[in-house]
Amino acid sequence: MKAPIPHLILLYATFTQSLKVVTKRGSADGCTDWSVDIKKYQVLVGEPVRIKCALFYGYIRTNYSLAQSAGLSLMWYKSSGPGDFEEPIAFDGSRMSKEEDSIWFRPTLLQDSGLYACVIRNSTYCMKVSISLTVGENDTGLCYNSKMKYFEKAELSKSKEISCRDIEDFLLPTREPEILWYKECRTKAWRPSIVFKRDTLLIKEVKEDDIGNYTCELKYGGFVVRRTTELTVTAPLTDKPPKLLYPMESKLTVQETQLGGSANLTCRAFFGYSGDVSPLIYWMKGEKFIEDLDENRVWESDIRILKEHLGEQEVSISLIVDSVEEGDLGNYSCYVENGNGRRHASVLLHKRAAGKLRSIELTLHTQLREIIRPPVFYLCITM
Repeated sequence: MKAPIPHLILLYATFTQSLKVVTKRGSADGCTDWSVDIKKYQVLVGEPVRIKCALFYGYIRTNYSLAQSAGLSLMWYKSSGPGDFEEPIAFDGSRMSKEEDSIWFRPTLLQDSGLYACVIRNSTYCMKVSISLTVGENDTGLCYNSKMKYFEKAELSKSKEISCRDIEDFLLPTREPEILWYKECRTKAWRPSIVFKRDTLLIKEVKEDDIGNYTCELKYGGFVVRRTTELTVTAPLTDKPPKLLYPMESKLTVQETQLGGSANLTCRAFFGYSGDVSPLIYWMKGEKFIEDLDENRVWESDIRILKEHLGEQEVSISLIVDSVEEGDLGNYSCYVENGNGRRHASVLLHKRAAGKLRSIELTLHTQLREIIRPPVFYLCITM
């Protein structure tokens, strides 16, 4: 009695209308082609790597053994890039070998870079996906390739874990991995608040000088596997709205200008760290945005970053009015906002008296204060 043939069910059934049929590539004619898988393999030359056929890890609900029992065969092809001719791979069984649903390289060479297409098929069924492999060399004088790093962020004073990434294929279930850690490719006397557990480096309280490149090193047979992570340190995420530095919320700034001349209103503000969100700062006149005014004469500058540290920024934006007209006079408000709220402050653009140009700051709660000159005393010493 024949064993039942399992049905191959597409996980992405809702996208079947977007499948394309390959008719030009002789290596996989008529196959449903899923193009290049999202997972990309990047390794340093001389390191081992295992490339898994992605079809069994997200495209079909079966594994390699069940596919074999259903009469499907797995074949591998290589090309230099998308659209290039695919050639069947001749495995030598030693440096490069086919092992179940994967290709093992022990070790990799620079010429191994390219696209590896795995195809499962029988006389009536065929499906294909390509997997990208990039083999690179270390940057000069370094133990890593800057284009092959992982990236992590940590907040000041918080804890942070840095994992030795993508080493599962080199771990033994019965043995703890022996992993060495380096910072900027050098051994380091780690402070007590930095501890190591299995494949992870734990910083209990992040400091600013923890910024840098962390490399983990693992031995696998006669080979060495390295992974490098660049750590960026930021200020803690802010829970406050931006702070206006000028003009100030508690004051009304009156700026005088001459009709026919130009006016420049500059707003400065401090933004706490809000993740990868750009500062939002802009001018309005009443209920109108600046772009709704006469764009030939009234316009905003680009946002300028004046200072930046650990993700916190001091920024400015200017409002320029060319050839000031009577209708340009009035109240202009600078707005700043983030996910925690919005703040604004105002500048009154006022026609100046002839021959004078000045900025006057009037508090909202007081009028003019009399300036009193302190008395001056002279000390006379006779000899």
